[in-house]
Amino acid sequence: MENINTSANRPSNHMHALNYKSIVGLSSVLLSLLAGCTTIAHQNSPSSDYDVAFTCVNGESLRVQFYTEQEVAVLLRHSDEITLPQQKSASGFIYSNGPNTIRGKGDNLTVEIGRMMPIECVKQ
Repeated sequence: MENINTSANRPSNHMHALNYKSIVGLSSVLLSLLAGCTTIAHQNSPSSDYDVAFTCVNGESLRVQFYTEQEVAVLLRHSDEITLPQQKSASGFIYSNGPNTIRGKGDNLTVEIGRMMPIECVKQ
């Protein structure tokens, strides 16, 4: 009886591991690029659709730049710029990236930063 080498017909485990690593690496790069799109979306536009200044009950002032086409808002607080994707809202607006959220209706704005107490603000 003749011995037939069937391993030649199958890819080796080494090749399978290489392909898997390549796919995982490429996927990581693509996800990083896509994630970067939301954080720099406002930089591609020369100006925001709306740039609104607010005064808050704690005495601080902040601004929010709304980019309606990109469906993001940029919270400008102290020297920080926080990009927040738009979320669905039954009334008013909500922009959030998870730990940071702004929500508002009319001239009122509530700012939630991490676990801090919400900050109530009003349009200047």
